[in-house]
Amino acid sequence: MKKFLAALAAITPLAVAGNALAADKTLTIASWAGPAHTMNANLFPQMISELEGCSGGSLSAKVEFGLSSPLALYDTVRDGVADISWIVYGYTPGKFDTTKLVELPGSTGTAETMSYAFHMTYEKYLAAAKEAKGVNVMAAFTHGPGHINTKEPISSYKDVVGMKLRVGGGVATDVGNALGVAGVGMPAPAVYESISSGVTEGVFFPLETMYAFKIQELVKHTYRNPQGMYTTAFGLIINADTYDALSDAHRTCVDKFTGPEAARRIGKLWHEADERGLKEFTSVGGVVTDASPAEQAYFAEKTADLEAQVVEAAAARGIDASAALAYYRSLLN
Repeated sequence: MKKFLAALAAITPLAVAGNALAADKTLTIASWAGPAHTMNANLFPQMISELEGCSGGSLSAKVEFGLSSPLALYDTVRDGVADISWIVYGYTPGKFDTTKLVELPGSTGTAETMSYAFHMTYEKYLAAAKEAKGVNVMAAFTHGPGHINTKEPISSYKDVVGMKLRVGGGVATDVGNALGVAGVGMPAPAVYESISSGVTEGVFFPLETMYAFKIQELVKHTYRNPQGMYTTAFGLIINADTYDALSDAHRTCVDKFTGPEAARRIGKLWHEADERGLKEFTSVGGVVTDASPAEQAYFAEKTADLEAQVVEAAAARGIDASAALAYYRSLLN
């Protein structure tokens, strides 16, 4: 992980810094996941360009890698070390319970549809829990459907019992436990090394990671559940004091990347990345297997208790968690 952060830190920020040197105000975006990831290759360059265009050049941003581990990026923004970042809610256990509702099995859709539904649900229900301290959530979004990706073929969920697989926190970890996986926790950038070194035999990941994290070089088999195995909840966040200190004109520019349509936009980029990942994976001999109806029923049985557990934990935060989950799923139909 240290090697990865050092490599990212060595990447010159000029490629994603726009005209930051000429701006009156330059926001610092703390990022991770490498330059090929759609957040770094697409979203943030677009954000910088549009902030500059909206403000006439007086507001810009720069992307910096390596400011902290992905596990600590929420704290990095909350504490004002960076102004903006994108976080995995599941990387901060105990701080965010309500966001796990959208990660549950049985919620199907693309990253675009799920991201829009997530942010709508966040505004209507989840924000009331006030779990995010010292930051504003600009967009709540998800990656596409998560799958089991392995070096060796699997044809049943029973095949993963005792298998060393990386799980990513949140509901993904709960699903792994329910299936009997020997789950190994680590941030996404560490997965390549863990598989290549034999620490893990595969990973719970969406298809965009095939190229974004070069997973296709290591795994050759993807096991999908058409009914939805899990997804991961993310937040695009900005330090609350930073936002409040902006001029009205600059806040208007930042607000263009805030709300359900911003979440949909991010989700669309992730969906396009999933499509690219699938194409590149299969082009190098990767095999995708869909779980049979019998296997889907087995999965549903093994994970049946997760929904009640997640709903109970979210309700303890003071929201109507059952209504929130129902609302989220209604937006996916």
